[in-house]
Amino acid sequence: MAGSLAGTLASPLATIIRELGTVVSATSSEQFVQRCGEQFFNANIGGHVRHCLDHVRALTDGHETGDVDYDHRERGTDIESNVESARLEIARLALCIEQLAGIESAEAIRVTVKPTRDGEPVTVESTLGRELSFVLSHTIHHNAIVRSMAFAIGIQVPQTFGYAPSTLAHMDAHECAR
Repeated sequence: MAGSLAGTLASPLATIIRELGTVVSATSSEQFVQRCGEQFFNANIGGHVRHCLDHVRALTDGHETGDVDYDHRERGTDIESNVESARLEIARLALCIEQLAGIESAEAIRVTVKPTRDGEPVTVESTLGRELSFVLSHTIHHNAIVRSMAFAIGIQVPQTFGYAPSTLAHMDAHECAR
């Protein structure tokens, strides 16, 4: 029973990552690296894509080693500046996440976090299911930011892209009442 929970979380995460890939594929090289202004902290879509994929990679790599460190990220990589590199990494990581679906969700994983900018890292115990849940939520959150950035620079995105499943369910429930 517990193993099915990992699948319940891994499959939607793979779907959300692939949805991000659809948006990336609809983005030109120029748009991918275009700074989106102060309202977006002068960031770009490529940076958010790289950040999301770093978290997914930290989980998939961490599952292999038993240690996850979301703070260990490589900034300025090709994934952040090259649409094709990002698209290929999205496809690769979606497959890696799907491979976690059959694993026991209660499997123990250690997670290292840096709680303050000048503090020492702390390691806590977690589970595969909990970390899949975190990365799913984190990816949805950043997809919402990518959605806003895309609209700001004229990129069309799928209608439901960037919305949390609970928001979509709420919208569906209230659509019938109209």
